[in-house]
Amino acid sequence: MASLKVAVRVRPFNQRENELGAKLIVQMDGKKTRLLKPKVAGLLNGGANLPGTGSGLEPWNDFTFDHSYWSVDESDGHFTPQERVFEDLGTEIVDCAFQGYNACVFAYGQTGSGKTFTMMGTAEAQGLIPRICRSLFGRMKLGQEEGVGYKTQCSYLEIYNERVKDLLGPSSAGHGLRVREHRTLGPYVENLSQHPVSDYGEIQNCMVQGNNQRTTASTNMNDTSSRSHA
Repeated sequence: MASLKVAVRVRPFNQRENELGAKLIVQMDGKKTRLLKPKVAGLLNGGANLPGTGSGLEPWNDFTFDHSYWSVDESDGHFTPQERVFEDLGTEIVDCAFQGYNACVFAYGQTGSGKTFTMMGTAEAQGLIPRICRSLFGRMKLGQEEGVGYKTQCSYLEIYNERVKDLLGPSSAGHGLRVREHRTLGPYVENLSQHPVSDYGEIQNCMVQGNNQRTTASTNMNDTSSRSHA
């Protein structure tokens, strides 16, 4: 199991991009992600049956990642659904937790790139967080049936303008928390509140409460964009 894995995902065009006539300039083949550029003359040669193939474009640069997820068109045979993302990435997170290792999923991308959908999803297509949580509690239930005890807590913080805020703490407190280093446990946030949870429903409640405290603003890409990392 690699200590670090990198995955990229291409989403469908949104309404704004369709109205602007945006063109697809990405292809994916296995772990490879290829960027295209306008071709001076002629049509794109090769690349048959690859997702993202289009006329008037030619290869510009290739990148190889642990996973390249094509999630543009559900009718495409190369389409990657939420289940596949969890199977590739989420199951390892759960395994690490039960083996005693710290684990992290970090979603990175510009506003509107699809981070929230991949991490949270919808009721019909749940993302990584609900799937990981349900898997965790499912495995804990099996352990409890064999007499194993577990303690599960949830914290939710925001980093905005280099300041750390506790999103689940009292509204009058939890601003400007300090990040410290423990000799054996590693980095931690001093005075960050921890809340006992026994199922995913309780985690959902924590996220709803925390989301109401997040710093948001309207952008051209998203009417209620989060302006922070959380």
